Amino acid sequence: MAIRSVAVTNTLEEFRTTFNSLGTDVGDLSSLNTTDTSNIVAAINEVNSAVTTAFTIADDSSTTQQVNSGDVFRISGTSNQITATVSATDTLTIALASTISGLTSISATTLTDGTATITSGAITGATSITASGTITLSGLGAASTDTDAFLVSDSNVVKTRTGAQVLSDIGGASTGFAIAQAVALG
Repeated sequence: MAIRSVAVTNTLEEFRTTFNSLGTDVGDLSSLNTTDTSNIVAAINEVNSAVTTAFTIADDSSTTQQVNSGDVFRISGTSNQITATVSATDTLTIALASTISGLTSISATTLTDGTATITSGAITGATSITASGTITLSGLGAASTDTDAFLVSDSNVVKTRTGAQVLSDIGGASTGFAIAQAVALG
């Protein structure tokens, strides 16, 4: 649409036609969807004040930040903990990193790495356990008659022992109990 203007040399008829065309270009005020339909400026101002040009974000501690029109709202992951990925169309994906570090505790019913599993304090499927420092064994029950399954440490060297000697080396067993157990185990 060309800009409408009335030249000084225009006749009254040309002025009338140009003026009426301008009204058609602007439109019928009664067709406005605003509450104020008295004039175009009032309708535009109403729409402009209704458009939100900012929003506020807040964290768990009630710290807030206003994001204004033109700002970039950036969501960052934490190294070795959480990843944040933006993709089309208008999608934000937040996920755990494939390798997680820096955690002080994990609470879960079952933890598994695909082979070993920890459930209710029991470790199953482990192919080996490497440990250092003091290892305390308590509440040991004989799961089988294979006494070679008991291991004890002697000067930082792990050795396999059998029978009553193993139980006395673990601690808490008296010599009389160890002899009685040796007789019972055969």
